[in-house]
Amino acid sequence: MATQDPDTERDGPLPPDVVADLLADERRRRALEILDRRDRPVVVGDLARAVLATERNVPEAEVPDDEVDAVRAELYRDHLPKLTATGVVAYDSMVGTVELRRPDVLPDGERPIPTDQ
Repeated sequence: MATQDPDTERDGPLPPDVVADLLADERRRRALEILDRRDRPVVVGDLARAVLATERNVPEAEVPDDEVDAVRAELYRDHLPKLTATGVVAYDSMVGTVELRRPDVLPDGERPIPTDQ
């Protein structure tokens, strides 16, 4: 996956059918919510760990590394290509981080209260 310029902005809102497709997958939606809460670039492995911890409602330290590896591979294979192609996230391949660029895709009612994590 190539590095995407984080300063590249898309013009206007994404079409509703594109947003619906992006949010249709629960794991992808959860990853977007985590990125929104963190409000900074996140290493993909750390994002995978946070997704699993949130799904299981356990501390991140309790998530086994082998399961993190599987979710990290899923993020790279299935989710990041869609999210970067639509400009919703920026992926920096030099440091392996992903950052939310289009928080407007998250419905207002589902946007979490920012926390310091």
